[in-house]
Amino acid sequence: MLRSNSVWLVPVVFSLASFGLDATKAIAQTNYEFEAVYNLELSLREIAPNISMTMAVGNSLDASYGLTQFSSMSYSQLNPNTGVSIISSDATAFSLEDLPLLTDRFSSNDSDDSLIGSSKLTGTIDLENLTASAFGILTITGGTNRFSSAIGTLTLTENYIISPDPTVPLMGQALVQGSFEIPVSVPEPGNSLMLLSIGAISTTFVLHRHYRKTNHRYS
Repeated sequence: MLRSNSVWLVPVVFSLASFGLDATKAIAQTNYEFEAVYNLELSLREIAPNISMTMAVGNSLDASYGLTQFSSMSYSQLNPNTGVSIISSDATAFSLEDLPLLTDRFSSNDSDDSLIGSSKLTGTIDLENLTASAFGILTITGGTNRFSSAIGTLTLTENYIISPDPTVPLMGQALVQGSFEIPVSVPEPGNSLMLLSIGAISTTFVLHRHYRKTNHRYS
């Protein structure tokens, strides 16, 4: 009889221990600083009066974490009186419906790592000196591989040279700076030890009761 009950107690102990281990997960944040300079080529395609879809591609020699490739698609609206453009990944910012939310992506040639986000910038054009610039925020909302759960905020500072030929893409550079975080599950040793101790005490109590009943039965 003792052998039978002892076997029955094994899954009880195992379940208590498993419960302690599974219930002791906490979420921590791993922080990543990010900085890079990308050489960019920017082209625009008008989709409505004074509203264009912008497409930028570029590469970097010094990007953090090997994310040397950059691509960006967004919508922009130019105020022809001031030369100021509002640039956004979301077309509804310009009262345009049924258009997709566009994205920005940093990626690597050597791995599946990438960062994905959306941007909002303000741009200016100086036609006298044939230059353009933009500054704003890129919000990281995810990624792939080791950066799949990334969240964070990067600043973008872009400067371009405008060609007199309107069919030629703008050439320039973008400085990207900021940081992002990755949630990481970690065990909590204190809680694990406490729950395992409770399990051990409970098991000892059950065994003690069984031993007393057995001795009483055969005494």
